[in-house]
Amino acid sequence: MSFNIIEGNIFTSTCQTIVNTVNCVGVMGAGIALEFRLRYPEMHLKYINLCNEKKMEVGKLWIYKSHDRWILNFPTKTHWKYPSKISYLHAGLEKFVATYKARGITSVAFPLLGADKGGISQDISLSVMKGYLENLDIVVEIYKYLPGAEDDLYKKTKSWLLSQEVDYISKSTGLRKDYVVKVLDAMQSSDIYQLNQIGRVQGVGIKTLEKIFSFAQNSINDRQSVVSQKKLL
Repeated sequence: MSFNIIEGNIFTSTCQTIVNTVNCVGVMGAGIALEFRLRYPEMHLKYINLCNEKKMEVGKLWIYKSHDRWILNFPTKTHWKYPSKISYLHAGLEKFVATYKARGITSVAFPLLGADKGGISQDISLSVMKGYLENLDIVVEIYKYLPGAEDDLYKKTKSWLLSQEVDYISKSTGLRKDYVVKVLDAMQSSDIYQLNQIGRVQGVGIKTLEKIFSFAQNSINDRQSVVSQKKLL
């Protein structure tokens, strides 16, 4: 139907399904996987369970259906310590082509498989992917990750958090004030455009990031729910 290569942030895609690259040992600790972990914490927990049960394997694809979109978890590594292999890409793409219709996938956005933390060159990854995806009868987008691409969800979260008092965030999350300050300072940095990028800031752990992001999202959603209810009255 259509095949597009886009430089930007995959989370801005309007496709029904977005692909998350994962390993098979239950770790979403960096890059796009960390972003998915923060945005979809329930999926992250289910993913850990699947890995513990040895059900995540190269060549097997797992779809998580959230309220706003579907996430197709695609193993590009056996272990987070080890690099991706081109054979892993072939195995997963063969499975995707053979099953996307039966699974009800109508449009899909892929990152460049194995080309970020996996060590495969972008050109090789793109070449392999085009061979499987270019002529499918659905909308296919392939995103070349652009670190400076803006993210609406991050901007909304940043704006809300920076409008709150450090004491309030600390008490609400159970985090030490100095941890909260580190996150807020990082958000004001000119080279941070996406939530996962804060994870590379020294002194900011993933657990801290999870707690603050979850708190912010719940607070924003609660506020929006109240506004919606008032409109209905």
